[in-house]
Amino acid sequence: MTPLQQVQRTKRRLGVLTALTALFLGAGVTLGVLVAAMLLSLAFPFPPGVRNAVLPGAVVAGVAIFTLLLWRRRFVWSLPRVALWVEERAPELRYALVTAIDPHYTDRLADRLAPIIARVDPGSFVRRAALRSLLPAALLVLVTGVSYSAMPQNWRDAAVGGDPGTATETAEMPSRLNELRGSVTPPAYALRSGLQREAFDDPATITGLARSTVDLHGNGIPDGIEILLGDTPVEPGPDGDDGWQTTFTLPDSAVALELRDRQYHRLVVIDPRQDESPSVELLLPARDTTVRVIEGDIRLHASMSDDIGLGGAFFESIVTMGQEEGHISFRRDTLERQTLANAGSGEISLTLPLAHFRLQEGDMLSLRAITYDNNTLTGPSYTTSETRVLRLATSSEYDSLAIEGAPPPDDSLLLTLRFVIQLTEEVHAERRTMDRDLFVDTTQSIGRRLRRIIWTVEQMQDQWTMEGVFDPNPLLAEAHEALWEGARALYIAETGDAMPPMWAALKLLQEFALAERYYFRGQPPELIVNLGRVRMQGKDTGYAQPRARREMSGERRRDLTARYAEAVGLLEAAPDSALNTLMRMQVEALREFTDLASVLGEAIAVIRVGEDATGQLNEVRRALEGRTIIRRRLTSWSALWEKQ
Repeated sequence: MTPLQQVQRTKRRLGVLTALTALFLGAGVTLGVLVAAMLLSLAFPFPPGVRNAVLPGAVVAGVAIFTLLLWRRRFVWSLPRVALWVEERAPELRYALVTAIDPHYTDRLADRLAPIIARVDPGSFVRRAALRSLLPAALLVLVTGVSYSAMPQNWRDAAVGGDPGTATETAEMPSRLNELRGSVTPPAYALRSGLQREAFDDPATITGLARSTVDLHGNGIPDGIEILLGDTPVEPGPDGDDGWQTTFTLPDSAVALELRDRQYHRLVVIDPRQDESPSVELLLPARDTTVRVIEGDIRLHASMSDDIGLGGAFFESIVTMGQEEGHISFRRDTLERQTLANAGSGEISLTLPLAHFRLQEGDMLSLRAITYDNNTLTGPSYTTSETRVLRLATSSEYDSLAIEGAPPPDDSLLLTLRFVIQLTEEVHAERRTMDRDLFVDTTQSIGRRLRRIIWTVEQMQDQWTMEGVFDPNPLLAEAHEALWEGARALYIAETGDAMPPMWAALKLLQEFALAERYYFRGQPPELIVNLGRVRMQGKDTGYAQPRARREMSGERRRDLTARYAEAVGLLEAAPDSALNTLMRMQVEALREFTDLASVLGEAIAVIRVGEDATGQLNEVRRALEGRTIIRRRLTSWSALWEKQ
């Protein structure tokens, strides 16, 4: 780098340093004047004219300092003066740098002066200058800025503009969060079902259907009020001449509504209620059956209900035709579709002749009821009933000729897997005409059936290995993997991808069944067959029981117990803080432990009205500590000399 380039780079760095230092000093002086004016106004209230002049005066002082510093360091804009600035800090140069940048001597002396100039680094001088000037200016801005931000709003109003009585009035104005009132308006589909708008006054908890609209009103102007719904800010607006209001939508899970007005603080628990899926029960036919001839009528009857309102219901039939592998087909039909007009409960009935279904020997007729609610926001939600099966027997089933034969080639597991494959093929064939929600619900229901088959294969593998004593059977292992692949495809509604692995699993299971068959000489022994299981006449509905909420973990229990103890300890000294702690606990309990949330809500309601909440707080402690273990007697003991 030539001496001229070094000086030019030093000039640019000094220019940036000078500009930043002047800017920081000007801003620091402006903020310092404002802070000093705020402190002086507390001891000597300013008249209106002085208050109006404080801010312009502070700005003028900052601009003056900025301009003065730029004027004092105007040498940074001249190359020779920058070179002299470097020479002052490096006397060993002996004006070599000034001479090297002079156009009259550059060509003749540049080579001779270059080794002398190379011994000095001008950048180190710039860095030392930055530490001496820029760092103090930055510290001044930081200190004055923090001080200005920490000043209360009423101090600023008293020093910079406005009426001096405004700050006092603001500090003495009562909380605008005391008298809250409003209403919860359900979604439009719930209003059509008869759900009414609910009003509340001074609430501790706001409950309602999820996605409902909440109108919240209070007294006073909205300026300075901060509202947080969970982590989402909500903006308040004016409500008439002397009031504020805000509107928000109930979320899907419990949160805390936090309101702040200056030094005042209030919490309201938001407890939304989810729209449950409807329930349906197929009352007729009452059970599965097998008939020999097609004659007479069949009556279908189902009842359904919903917590908000039903949209409609219908019957569905599936006819499974064919008895040979690879020659099975399906025919699906919607028998009766009825609109229930947002009713809370309803029933549908239908009577049809059996000839309507055109059954042939060996065909199976599956019947079920399907209902859906009127949820237009997140639904509608479809629910299906249990399936009833009517089978038309073949003419050869009741022959009187008895011939001792080999054991049956197919177990009920293979029959069930064939049935699942048939259902999948039927749904896959009608995927373009079915409703998307109904299609996804049906494929997932078939996937749950397939999951029970997977569990049975796992039990067979355990029996084969004698619980790990022997190696797993490769046929069962491959069938297990193929069934899982089919189940995963059904869970994501990919019926086309689910059928090939299910067919492969069926062939593997058939090969396993034939490989493990033993034939004895002479007449085979009598087989004991569970006819009810073979004919699918068991009492098991095939639907899983409702899941029970697990108990509170030890770590979670200790955390909530510690917070509860802290809140109880603050009830006398700081009741507002204790109440806020209990309300935050209720918000968390609403998401996981509804029983605890219920007793917490009772305790909070009693504390808010100023009554004795000892009984309710004891119930909260019992809910936190869990069930008490009672031992009937002490454990037995014996002396050492009694042991033989």
